[in-house]
Amino acid sequence: MTLGEKLKKARINKNFIQEYLAEALNVSQKTYSNFENDKSKPAFSQVEDIAKVLEASVLDFLSGDSITVNQNNNEVAIAQNYATINASEKLIDQYEQRLKDKDAEIAFLKQLLGKK
Repeated sequence: MTLGEKLKKARINKNFIQEYLAEALNVSQKTYSNFENDKSKPAFSQVEDIAKVLEASVLDFLSGDSITVNQNNNEVAIAQNYATINASEKLIDQYEQRLKDKDAEIAFLKQLLGKK
């Protein structure tokens, strides 16, 4: 699903019209329509604003398919499965902390056994 398709689906699910989103972004209805029809790409900050108005996560729009958005006239590639990568990094951090906690607990128990 393209970014435009995701924007349109989220807007329709909230029962908003294009004019409402355009006003919230300070752009014309035609400009917003071009976003939904994949004729132009919104800036990343605009995607953030759209997500706020639609009460959605930016990742809802940028995860999954490989999508590009404009940011200061430069194309920024949003990698496929962006959300999965971030979630994996978070899990790794959590497991590393659990391992440190377990190591400390083992050291403490060894210390107790050594005292007896």
